[in-house]
Amino acid sequence: MRGSMRFPAALRTHPAVPAFPVIGLFFAYVFLTSTRNIERLIAVPWPGQAASYAVHAPVPMAAAAVAALTAVEATRLRSLGTWDLGAARATWRIAVRPVLVSVLALSIPTAGVMAGGLWVVGVLPDPYVLHLMGIVVVLLTAHAVIGFVIGRRLHALYAAPLVAVVVFVGISFPLGTDSHWAHHVTGSIAWVGFGEAYSPAMTAAAVLPTVCLALACVVLAGPRRVRVASVVASLAIAAGGLLGAYGITKDWRSIAPAARGLAPVTCEGSRPEVCLPSAGAEHIGEIQDRLAEMTDRLRAGGIIAEKPTRITDLTVADVRQTDTDGEHWTLDLVPGDADEVLRENIPIAVVGMPCEEPDWNTLHHNTLWVARTIGVEREYLAWLSRETQGFAQGQSKRQLLAEADRVSDLSPREQEDRYAERLRQACRAGR
Repeated sequence: MRGSMRFPAALRTHPAVPAFPVIGLFFAYVFLTSTRNIERLIAVPWPGQAASYAVHAPVPMAAAAVAALTAVEATRLRSLGTWDLGAARATWRIAVRPVLVSVLALSIPTAGVMAGGLWVVGVLPDPYVLHLMGIVVVLLTAHAVIGFVIGRRLHALYAAPLVAVVVFVGISFPLGTDSHWAHHVTGSIAWVGFGEAYSPAMTAAAVLPTVCLALACVVLAGPRRVRVASVVASLAIAAGGLLGAYGITKDWRSIAPAARGLAPVTCEGSRPEVCLPSAGAEHIGEIQDRLAEMTDRLRAGGIIAEKPTRITDLTVADVRQTDTDGEHWTLDLVPGDADEVLRENIPIAVVGMPCEEPDWNTLHHNTLWVARTIGVEREYLAWLSRETQGFAQGQSKRQLLAEADRVSDLSPREQEDRYAERLRQACRAGR
């Protein structure tokens, strides 16, 4: 009962209380600026993707703030003589309440940003979202412990801003380096794609270094006097956490291997069978008909040797890479509107890269011819105009269309030969 009576008092005197309105306004600004360009997430919603997108930006700031707040509170308790109670109260009992208040104060706005992202996308939280929020709470708790220990040893006047800057930079700076493993061990929340969620390996790599660093700080700060054994133990714990995370992530690329294939998939039709995420499959019948027509034209024009038997959307494919080789194709068909199949990405994917570094100006002739063959010439030219800044780079629109008209006047056999010759020219002219 006494503990429950003391908690409101601790809440009223905690530095998080006067700071909370400022924190709330700042996180509201982060929410408004980080949810501007999520039309694609709205078109094919997935809770885990929306949640990771929403909290990616605020988590480093929340971690820095929670560490600074607990550093201030630890210094305040020291000035009040709380640490002089000695054996009357265990150290952990003194620390647990201010740490929890700080974690609560930063978890609420972070969860609010996540909930706002889900609301904008139009989905409800699921177990994968709760798992992600659990990771955030664990990280905030670990940073709160680190800040509290530093604030107990040093004065908050310089400890709080120092720990805030170090935490923020420590989380954010490695994301811009070429050391891919470092991207996954700082506690930054990674974006997950459609139908994906944090895997056990990703979870361990994300929390292990920070949690072990927090434990190391506790071990080092436990005795009233710093001892060699405490220093050795804390260094071993901190190094063990980092090395353990490195062992998990050393072979990872910039995108971590998330748990995949969690979203339902809808497949329909034949020659080709089209597979889309169920969340964006409202027009799958029309899309299948349009793709069947396109592949018929590509086959008749000699652009492809055989029609694909299955075309899978990029968001639900085993390998998230566009591929038009063989019987099974992978194309970017999301958001699933039948009209969206008429986009420039299909002729670009069909032409692909005939060699490692082709000459793009030459390759544009092939792509335009494919676009004209399948009836998306206007869409492709609009995209090319944007890419070349209104045809200010490379050939002019008139030159491309004139060449396309000359090819159209040739016989089907000559058109195939011209297409193959252009591919060889693009590779010879490439760098």
